[in-house]
Amino acid sequence: MGFWKNLVEKSRKSLKYSVSDPANFEEVWSFTSTRIRVVSLLVVLILASGFGMSYLISAMGGPGSGKNDMTIERKQLEEQFELIETLKDKARMVDQKEAALRKILRGEVPINSDLDSLAEVTDPDYGSIQTKPSKSEVTVSKKVKDDMRTGNRSDAAIPYFKSPVKGVVSDSYKRGSHPGIDVVTEKNETIKACLSGTVLYAGFTRQDGYIVILDHGNGYSSVYKHARKALKKTGDRVQIGDPVAIVGNTGENTNGPHLHFELWYNQAPVNPEDYITFTR
Repeated sequence: MGFWKNLVEKSRKSLKYSVSDPANFEEVWSFTSTRIRVVSLLVVLILASGFGMSYLISAMGGPGSGKNDMTIERKQLEEQFELIETLKDKARMVDQKEAALRKILRGEVPINSDLDSLAEVTDPDYGSIQTKPSKSEVTVSKKVKDDMRTGNRSDAAIPYFKSPVKGVVSDSYKRGSHPGIDVVTEKNETIKACLSGTVLYAGFTRQDGYIVILDHGNGYSSVYKHARKALKKTGDRVQIGDPVAIVGNTGENTNGPHLHFELWYNQAPVNPEDYITFTR
């Protein structure tokens, strides 16, 4: 008991703490305090330093902080890789469509293309890709059966095409030199979409005047040239039979009102008359 009493008395006893210059022992700085106060101050400083270091480590995202963890898990790497591959595929598709669009606008025809009709490019697996037609397409198809020929094609493999206009074919398809057909019809006749799709291009060129190009998916696209006016803009969705342009006589490559119509499959032109009836 006496030991603890002496310890308490010593801790309460005031002491002088000073700092002296070792060269001349002159006192530089000093203060007076009890031992218990000095010990308490040291404990508080140690605790404060510990809390401060912990906060800094947590704020900077150090190990165990749970924030901004720099460790990338395998699953995250796989997801990022899949995303990159998806973006690459989309970029390739865009490049292919741009190449096809430039080819159509320049009137280029692939020299080594063996495509002469849609019957020659029928894909046996294409039927599995086809979705059930919408009600509007079923209604239109019933009205335009006279515009279509079945021939020897497989109805499950190749979609039905509606005649964009009715008239007289003045210049037929010629592989290698004339990638479409010219249809002479009444002035200001409405040009209709031969199949549902998206407007890939709608604009004006010096040689072919106003042009509308539709992307129908599954490798199919259609081209309408020399229009007096385009009724759709790039990016618009159209259904089969929707008006897309007005027959005109614009561009240098024309000598009278008519529609120059092209049908393309997998970036190569095919003969539209093989599957669409244009005469009245």
